[in-house]
Amino acid sequence: MKRFSLVLLFFLCMVSCNEYFHEEELSIAIIDDYQDLVMATTGVYGKLAETSISLNEGFYSPNIKGDDLSNEYPYYDNYWTGVKTENCDGQQIPNTYYKNESYNWEYLYSTIVSANNILVQKEHIAGKDASSLEILGEIFFLRAYCYFRLTRTYGQIPLIDDIEIDYSTPPGTFLEIYQFIESDFKSALKYLPDNNANARIPYVTPHRGTAKALLAELYLNWGGYPIGDKSKYGRAAQIAEEVIDSAAYFGFELLEDFAFLWDKNHLYNSESVFSLYFNNSENITVESEMNQAYRASIRDLQSLDSVDYAYYVHELGFYFFATERKFYDLFPQEYRKEITFYTRDYLSNTGSIYHYKQSICGSSLGYRKFFYDPFIYEDVFSYNGQSFSSYYFFGNSRTYLYRFAHTLLTFAEASARAGILDQKSYDCVNYIRRRARNLDLYSTSIYDLQPGLSEQDFIDSVLWERAWELAGEPEGRWFDLVRTQKVELLEQYRYDDEGGVPEYPLDEEDYYFSIPEKDQILNPNLLE
Repeated sequence: MKRFSLVLLFFLCMVSCNEYFHEEELSIAIIDDYQDLVMATTGVYGKLAETSISLNEGFYSPNIKGDDLSNEYPYYDNYWTGVKTENCDGQQIPNTYYKNESYNWEYLYSTIVSANNILVQKEHIAGKDASSLEILGEIFFLRAYCYFRLTRTYGQIPLIDDIEIDYSTPPGTFLEIYQFIESDFKSALKYLPDNNANARIPYVTPHRGTAKALLAELYLNWGGYPIGDKSKYGRAAQIAEEVIDSAAYFGFELLEDFAFLWDKNHLYNSESVFSLYFNNSENITVESEMNQAYRASIRDLQSLDSVDYAYYVHELGFYFFATERKFYDLFPQEYRKEITFYTRDYLSNTGSIYHYKQSICGSSLGYRKFFYDPFIYEDVFSYNGQSFSSYYFFGNSRTYLYRFAHTLLTFAEASARAGILDQKSYDCVNYIRRRARNLDLYSTSIYDLQPGLSEQDFIDSVLWERAWELAGEPEGRWFDLVRTQKVELLEQYRYDDEGGVPEYPLDEEDYYFSIPEKDQILNPNLLE
């Protein structure tokens, strides 16, 4: 089976546009044949992947507001407090490091521009062949995802569906934005190939099952904040159920072992619904927020076989690939926790015993799953006439944006919110709860949710299951807190010394990033 990696350094975008609203003119890259279309599409994927290249400013930037990710480097206090702790001595200085809110905006709109460059030629491309039509489906899908991500990050945003620059374009209403995204996902469904086996790049590029799964996510969010159209919960449940009932056809299933999601042997797998892939060679050196294990450097080893990866990564620190302490403490003691976090004690070279809970100024609780099966890169260098080797450990070379686990939990929550709480709703949650304990997915267990819960108790259980299952992943906790209007509960979800959120009551400013100031200057309609 042909495999494909998004090697970030080699992506060329057909339209170069780092800041969408700042280009004075754009020229159409004419697509004359299928190879041109493939190259242009590769550019669109490349622009989307670029959103995750820069450490601390990409996909995880909005998510850092939640409680499943620690806030910036281990020396930093809570995101909301605006300060960081310098040198572990309690000295407080203003925290501006994580206030770069433009990165998602610039690169997601750049992806949209690249997609529009193809879609404005839709009629020309549509007359080519069936394969070209399927690629059009990919482009509609990617544009829909970018707008979905943008509106949940920045709120009301401009909708651009061509390549013309208009500095007077007003932001759309939330309803207009969601309707636009819905239309793009439906267009993707019209053109995309049927399933994973028939995808342009099997188990990598989207197909109709992918588009349906994300359409269900759109409807789930549509039912919550900010639109609150409760009728969409029924649609979310219906679409998610269609994906679940046809999972074998689409090529989706839960992996039987939670650890399989993170090892190299299952890089491409049937649980992935929509993921980004990076260079998967053993000499991986591309440093991105999605794959960097923070370059734990070790010299003069007798054998790599004896390396305790966790210890050395710990010694270097975790940056924001860590969780907040209360989230860690609330996380159920189970197999999934052992895979998700580093949980053991280590003896340092100074004789001190470290637990991740007490390391680096008492705030670094490291994620293990992203570095579960690391790549090792050897750097040979000379010093004073002698040769030395440093070994660098790089983590996961794929980023799950959506997994089949999302779809199961989305169906369970949406069906309950729609007033249809049946055995299938329970089953979808219990499959994931069983895997969390490393049990057989399809055999009942003492850890199952038991029938008879009220709708609200069931929904609350599902939301916490989403928190545990998707901890630290880009399409998980923070967006769930916003759509369910539980951001105010962050004060309860954190220990006092982890900081709180701004003054109550919270408003939209706390839910969304600000539109970059330079874009507000160019387009006064974007002024807040």
